[in-house]
Amino acid sequence: MTREIDLGWFIPTMGDTSRLGDPTASTPPSLELFTHIARTAEEAGFTYLLVPVMPECHEAYISCAMVCAQTSTIDMLVAARAGFIAPTVMAKMLATFDQLSGGRLRVNLITGGDSAEMAADGMFHDHDERYAVLTETVEILKDAWTRDEPFDVDGTYFTARGVDVRPKPVQSPHPPLYLGGMSPAARELCAAHADVHLFWGDTPANIASHVQDMTARAAGKGRTLDFGMRLQVIVRETEEQAWAAARELISHASAEHRESVKGRWNESRANDRMKELAQAEGLRVDEHLWSGIATVRHGAGIAIVGDPQQVAGKIAEFVDAGCSSFCLSGYPHAEEAERFGGLVMPLLRERFSLRLPGGGTTPAPALAGAVA
Repeated sequence: MTREIDLGWFIPTMGDTSRLGDPTASTPPSLELFTHIARTAEEAGFTYLLVPVMPECHEAYISCAMVCAQTSTIDMLVAARAGFIAPTVMAKMLATFDQLSGGRLRVNLITGGDSAEMAADGMFHDHDERYAVLTETVEILKDAWTRDEPFDVDGTYFTARGVDVRPKPVQSPHPPLYLGGMSPAARELCAAHADVHLFWGDTPANIASHVQDMTARAAGKGRTLDFGMRLQVIVRETEEQAWAAARELISHASAEHRESVKGRWNESRANDRMKELAQAEGLRVDEHLWSGIATVRHGAGIAIVGDPQQVAGKIAEFVDAGCSSFCLSGYPHAEEAERFGGLVMPLLRERFSLRLPGGGTTPAPALAGAVA
């Protein structure tokens, strides 16, 4: 049976760069930049776009809405950042987005990077309590989207009377829910409510182990999960060119900049793993997996590096590990999206059925095969 995969891209709403940590190589954030990246990704064949939520970024809801209006088919993976917006209001915002975009919405469940970032916005819950707030939020969202009669909420964190959210989402029963995170609290929430669990980069063997664990957790709740990867990508015509581009990408980051990265997101298990992988000998986590980006920025910092066959082959390894969705990014983002679309997607189509922007899939390949 031919396996189907779904390919997403990333819009850096903090601005783009050709060299991380080098202000002289940066492009400031703007609607023009975001739209250019989005349209390039759409034309390249990506099906959805992730927008980050960090202090240095443009606000995610507004950015997603503005970009969605400038594109035709690509979905927006919009952040549901619990605790700052009443869940009933969030439900209406997201349902409205789904309606007005014609069903081009996916929802990214997030709790935030660390306590310092949360405190700056007025939230003072610790790590696990933020997940408790998010869990209650998701339960209310689902009820608001699927229940036809008004209902009351008497939760630990939220109380409401006569909840009656309109419009309902276009997608039934609701837009797909994505979640990352490796802490026990994140795993529990994902098993109970997510549709897709996104892992940050790691070895295929470790990802396969995590897939097995999360599959069992979801099954214990009578549910199934799909799995995805949040990865960077650096692809060039030759492997030598790809590694040269990787080295250049982090070559101008100062020691001070690198040290500052170590102090960010210290409450995140997933980010702790990035820091571990940044210690790999020669920054080589696995064949064609490189942790150099994790030394100069926090968050998902593992990149697939190589020529088109090598990059496609590594993605195939993650498919074999159990993943079907790949949220990718690379620097600069428009150029790397175009390069991936031209060099790697044709190889993936030889082996997998690719989901298309706007729905549907590419025809199943006649033979499984030619991706090394």
